[in-house]
Amino acid sequence: MNFLIRTITAIFYAALMLFCIQRGGIWYFSLFLLVAILAANEFSTLVIRHKNCRISRFLTIIASALFYLAVSSFWGIFQQHSVLKWAVFLTALIVCLVHELYAKHESPITSMAYTLLPILYIALPMSLMMALGYACHNGDGQNGYSPALPLMLFLCIWANDVGAYCTGCTIGKHKLFERVSPKKTWEGSIGGGIFTLAVAGLVSHLVPSMFSAFPLPVWLGMGLVTVLSGTWGDLVESLMKREMGIKDSGKILPGHGGILDRFDSALLAIPAVTAYFAIILELAK
Repeated sequence: MNFLIRTITAIFYAALMLFCIQRGGIWYFSLFLLVAILAANEFSTLVIRHKNCRISRFLTIIASALFYLAVSSFWGIFQQHSVLKWAVFLTALIVCLVHELYAKHESPITSMAYTLLPILYIALPMSLMMALGYACHNGDGQNGYSPALPLMLFLCIWANDVGAYCTGCTIGKHKLFERVSPKKTWEGSIGGGIFTLAVAGLVSHLVPSMFSAFPLPVWLGMGLVTVLSGTWGDLVESLMKREMGIKDSGKILPGHGGILDRFDSALLAIPAVTAYFAIILELAK
């Protein structure tokens, strides 16, 4: 029954992601805004429950959402009033800090850190999806949007997860990072990397109409960057959960845990891949 639930959830999750990425526009924008809000709420809930730290969940969510809106105003369909959006976010940031003057928390510095961490850890990567969709590509696309990079990114993340799991369960012996994640192995990590490179190369070859903006070596390089940064992202979230003494970050996705559990690899892979393509495009000038 658990396997069936996991399978149904995975199919629904993947279908929603692929649909929004393919459609672009408001669907694409809203998807990652929703992820940022849900993940920030989830993170705040974990801190309150398991770190015994009093923070304002409301301020954390609002600040994260406003940061997403401000950063994403550089690209995409909502570029109007970007200065106003940044002004509103900065106001919210000030409120988050000043709030600690009146909250009378035992450790105000800790509370401020946990309140603002989701902005860097969650909202920033989600907002950079706008750059991957609208700025980091050579094609014009509809309204400047191309699904190529976002699609390849998540295909690589999923391929790495599947490849690492299957290889690790089959031949995994040597622990990758036992202190943080005892079940991960070097064999699984290498297997995930090989499978990811195979998927990146195969997809770019089979769908040249979408992935012709860059040559094969660039897509393989993206796959390698995704494997490395995605694995670190997984380990970083595992480190947080181990400190809190929990297995899953939430229960919103039946059989898979929480939003942070599903996007842990992406939270580091998105900035890494954005930086990778920014360098590629700069060198191509």
